[in-house]
Amino acid sequence: MDIGLREWLVIVGVLIILAIVADGFRRYLGRSTLKFKLDRKLINQFSEEVENSEILGPVRVAQPKEPVLGEDEAPEAHSDPRVYEPLELPPFENEPLADEPVASASQVDMPEPEAASEPVEEEPGEIFIIYVESLSPEGFKGPDLLQSVLESGMRFGDMDIFHRYESASSSSDKLFSMANALNPGVFDLDNLDDGFSTRSLCFFMSLPGPRQPKQAFELMLTAARKLASDLGGELKDDHRSDLTGQTIEHYRQRVLDFERRQLRLKY
Repeated sequence: MDIGLREWLVIVGVLIILAIVADGFRRYLGRSTLKFKLDRKLINQFSEEVENSEILGPVRVAQPKEPVLGEDEAPEAHSDPRVYEPLELPPFENEPLADEPVASASQVDMPEPEAASEPVEEEPGEIFIIYVESLSPEGFKGPDLLQSVLESGMRFGDMDIFHRYESASSSSDKLFSMANALNPGVFDLDNLDDGFSTRSLCFFMSLPGPRQPKQAFELMLTAARKLASDLGGELKDDHRSDLTGQTIEHYRQRVLDFERRQLRLKY
């Protein structure tokens, strides 16, 4: 019998299907065998661990036993730390009686508070200086000097120098001061009219000090300028160089920086 192309295709398709079915069945049998071997291995390993004497068994809670004390025997401490015995406290014997007055807080000696271990942070001090140098070899005469400083609101006071206060009273806050820049550095108020003269004066302001540092500096600058204008002088900085507008602005900026640091420390 002649077999055509169609019959050959059918035969080949059937063989392929049979090969696929056989391979799938082989894979299924192999997986079952491997699973059985793995399960068996785990069972054997678990059995060996159970038989190992180092593995603890289930937790057993020891029941506390009532201690039996003899006449001359003391109770032995339990070796099991999970067993506890109730602790009996002695009765409180310091309770006040009904008629006994209770001590007040003022009668109890309270411990004094300890001083703070950490020092309080303080703002480092600042000092601002303006010199007024006389343009005349004769210097500033006593009467003229006294009139100018009094017109600027300054008063003679501590350390035998002149001060400008926040108010007319010398007990109010001090804004700035003026001293003699030459020896002896002070003024003799009683002899200020008898031939006194000086060629250099020193205006200075210390911070912390005035409550409003910026306003205090402006008042000091105004007083120094007035004295230089009235008596014929020129302004110098703390290095005795010419007091320029740039130096004045630098002074003002230092005052503002100090105020900002004070606010940070306060809040």
